[in-house]
Amino acid sequence: MTQPFNRTQQDGIARIIQALENGGCLTRDILDYIEATLFSPEPDRLAAYLSGDADSQRDSLLDLIFYPDQAVQTDLEPLLEAARFSAQDEKQLHDRLMTRTIHARVGMPDGTQLVRIRVPGFIKSQYLARLNISWQVDPRVAAAIEQGLPASKRSIVKVRLRNAGICTATTRRDFLCRFFQRMTHSDPDYLACLDLVLPLLQGAGEAVAVYDLLVEHKRSLFRSLQQARRFETLLGRSNMETLMLQGVRAPHDSPDVVMDHMRRVDLICLRIFGTTEPIELPVEAPVRRVSDWNTAEAAMQSLLE
Repeated sequence: MTQPFNRTQQDGIARIIQALENGGCLTRDILDYIEATLFSPEPDRLAAYLSGDADSQRDSLLDLIFYPDQAVQTDLEPLLEAARFSAQDEKQLHDRLMTRTIHARVGMPDGTQLVRIRVPGFIKSQYLARLNISWQVDPRVAAAIEQGLPASKRSIVKVRLRNAGICTATTRRDFLCRFFQRMTHSDPDYLACLDLVLPLLQGAGEAVAVYDLLVEHKRSLFRSLQQARRFETLLGRSNMETLMLQGVRAPHDSPDVVMDHMRRVDLICLRIFGTTEPIELPVEAPVRRVSDWNTAEAAMQSLLE
């Protein structure tokens, strides 16, 4: 038997439906995607296309348009936290959305309305899934956020935790508490550091120490840095087409970007653990000459000097 939603949950549901009704936003990037893959996005043609019968390309476009962005999620976060939806509540809400007819506006980047469409079921389902409403922050982590962050940043941080779906077992919980207590929230790299650690925590086993996890990630970044630098050297000697024919692939990130990630790993380690793992670039040493070949001991000593 399903339990009725309480008042707080009903308020949360109403806000989710309202967000979906107003959530169709054509950003400049989406318009560029339409022009590159579909057609020139003149308003009349685009409105007719969005209002037409479903096809795979239209479905993919609607999936981009109706994606709850950070602003929507940050606005909903206090309600979702207070509502404390369970997994059963989420299923019940999903069923309710599937049977409810929802019409949503689709707006241009300047805010003007382009068209109103009936929201397909798969969009309602994916929208709800992306909000991850049944995830709940660990009480100790929530307390660390309340103590360590100003009100203006708390919802933004909780949205990132919700999107990551972090299961706050002991090691992860303790680390996150220290992160929110010891990292400087006014640092420009604060959110970037959080974005760096969450995927690492999500993919690691409970037995793995977080410091070791960060050190191993830094080593991986260092290997990527060496590859990126080697690629830049090769690119200085040949063109991209030749390198591709030789099977050389371009790195995902430039050396500067990789160095920035390594710097953030050091910042996290120093702030939370008080130490970090130095990684030195290999240095080419001059060739040593053996000056005394009389005995093996003398030759070895000559190399050591």
